[in-house]
Amino acid sequence: MSPRPFALALAALVAGSAAVADQFVAEIVTPFGGARAGLLKTLDVVEIEAFSHDGRHYLVLQAPDDGYVEAYFHAIGLAPIALHTLRADWIAPGLADLPLAERLPFLTTAPCDYCLS
Repeated sequence: MSPRPFALALAALVAGSAAVADQFVAEIVTPFGGARAGLLKTLDVVEIEAFSHDGRHYLVLQAPDDGYVEAYFHAIGLAPIALHTLRADWIAPGLADLPLAERLPFLTTAPCDYCLS
C-alpha cells in the first residue's frame, strides 16, 4: 500500500473514532428516573439505562468524555458513589444479551473527584 492511501485510511479511522462517545456506568445512592430531555441535549449526554443489582443502583450514560458526565451530575444535583467506564458497548447485542451479573465485569473503575467514595 502506498503511503497516501494508508494515511487517508488512518485519518478516516482516527476521525471516525473521535466522534464516538464513551459509555460510563455510575453507581448512585437511589434509583433515578432520568433528567429532562432539554438538559440531556444541552449536555450531549444520553441516558442508556438505569438499573438496580444486589441492592445497588446504577445509571449507564453515553457522553463525549467524563467532563460531560461531571456536568450532568452537577446539573441534576446528584453525586455518584463511583464512576466506571465500559470496555464494551452496553447496548451491543452480545453484551446486552448477558444477565447483569455477567455484564458488570466489563466495568473499569474511573477516577472521579466529584464521587462520594
